[in-house]
Amino acid sequence: MKKLLITLSILIIFGFTLSSCLKDAATPDPGYDVSQTGANSTQILETPLDVYLQADRAIRFQRDSIIAKHINQSTFSFKIGYINLTVSPADSTTFPKTITLDFGSDTTNAYTGKMIITMSGNMRIAGSKCTINYQNLITAHSLIAGNDSIISSGINASGSIVSRYNMHGGHLNGYGNKAMTYDGRIIAKYNISSGANVIDSMEIKGNDFDKVGYRLYSVATYKLQINKDCNYFNTGVISSDISINGILTGNLGYDFSYSSSGVTATCDSDGAIYVNSYINKNYAQQYLFGARKFE
Repeated sequence: MKKLLITLSILIIFGFTLSSCLKDAATPDPGYDVSQTGANSTQILETPLDVYLQADRAIRFQRDSIIAKHINQSTFSFKIGYINLTVSPADSTTFPKTITLDFGSDTTNAYTGKMIITMSGNMRIAGSKCTINYQNLITAHSLIAGNDSIISSGINASGSIVSRYNMHGGHLNGYGNKAMTYDGRIIAKYNISSGANVIDSMEIKGNDFDKVGYRLYSVATYKLQINKDCNYFNTGVISSDISINGILTGNLGYDFSYSSSGVTATCDSDGAIYVNSYINKNYAQQYLFGARKFE
């Protein structure tokens, strides 16, 4: 599954239009709707990851820009692509400070609306915290909501900023444009020298409108990673357990290292999903998908 970050939107909201590599009319029934659960699981996986990356980049970029340009003023604004970023107070010492990401109203972009980050302190110092609020923020047809925060653990011995992204009361639009809810946490390490952002661990739990339960979690030996020179996750594995009425029914394995070129960890949107059933253990399918691009 290559580019996780954020992209299965194509197959997500309006139908899980993955292409099956292993498709057979005699394939046994998995005991759950693979199209619906696959679409919803992907949405629950990639949207919170993308929102976190947007916030994390804004936190780092505003600091780096202020220091590089020797800025010391009440407010400073600059752009990251189509995103307008404003920080106030615009210096490196005064806290709390507010960072506003204005994504505008052009619906051809990945986001519209605003994300507002309030920083309690320098995020390179352990214990510093950010709260995140959303103003009509929409991505992949979902109005992003929730009580989210990022807490810093400082810089570790390897030169990475370690942070924990907590999400509570999240809402998304899933299969058939129906509501889903989720909560969870992501622990990430951003290497200051290399620019690599590694998802050290992750767990997100969600429910869809049919009361199907989702538990998405990282695999310790195959961590998601997005590099400075690539806009996709190009390595790593995520596992997604599917439960119906509280009974573990199936599992989706997201492989972000998959590439149609045959070369792993290539910077492209190629990804693969391995679908299994606990109801019928003879069921196994592989699907390809285009992962979401981080913009």
